[in-house]
Amino acid sequence: MTSEEGLDQLQWQAHPPPVRRRKWPTRLAIALLVLVGLFVAADRISVGIAESQIAKRIQQSQNLQSKPSVTIANFPFLTQLIGMKLDKVSVDARGITRNGVRVTDLHVDLNGVSPSNGFKEADVDHLSGTALFSWTDMESAAAAQGLDVTLAEGPDNTVRVTGNVPGLGKTTLQSHLSLAGGNRLQLTASKVESSSLGLNGRVPRELDFPINVGTLPMQLTLQMANMQTSADGLRVYAEADHVRVTGSGVSSS
Repeated sequence: MTSEEGLDQLQWQAHPPPVRRRKWPTRLAIALLVLVGLFVAADRISVGIAESQIAKRIQQSQNLQSKPSVTIANFPFLTQLIGMKLDKVSVDARGITRNGVRVTDLHVDLNGVSPSNGFKEADVDHLSGTALFSWTDMESAAAAQGLDVTLAEGPDNTVRVTGNVPGLGKTTLQSHLSLAGGNRLQLTASKVESSSLGLNGRVPRELDFPINVGTLPMQLTLQMANMQTSADGLRVYAEADHVRVTGSGVSSS
């Protein structure tokens, strides 16, 4: 070995050539991230289309003035779609009028939704939600019956009713709520809070009145359980079972 060859060998040992690292793991990770991003984007686009279709069908079948807000729960949506069974669909609608009574807000959770025919109809296992009747809307329902009253939250889940009682003047009562068939609410006075004249223990009935809500969307039936008064109004729990929703109406499934 010549001196030059020995010198070259020493230099190679001191500065070996760089090792070429494999790039396929990095490229694979990038490809996987891109695929995941595309799947998430496709899932969100698909769920948006489905929510719009469901909202459209509910609006048509329930004769709602405006399209309700619909949210399909759980991710991913596409796997639920493959099985044609949605775990939970939430619907929010405002300003629904039934029998001249305005439901201020209606929130409904549809559990076990089986869509068919391109989301034009669906079978629902169970529906539950709450209907909010604002004090203003309840006052309007009373006014339609000829009663000029002011309503507010009372103690112990009662309604504070203020109005003029013939022969007694302005009177404030605490009224209990009850519920009859056909989604018929009833306010019945149980205690006098204040009156301009003495009542000698009598509780006047002139300010009692019903609120006949009638048929609610998706065959929901109001329930006495969890009926609550608040500063916003009256919230009533509602539910239904085994309902079929189509573009033309609702029926039992």
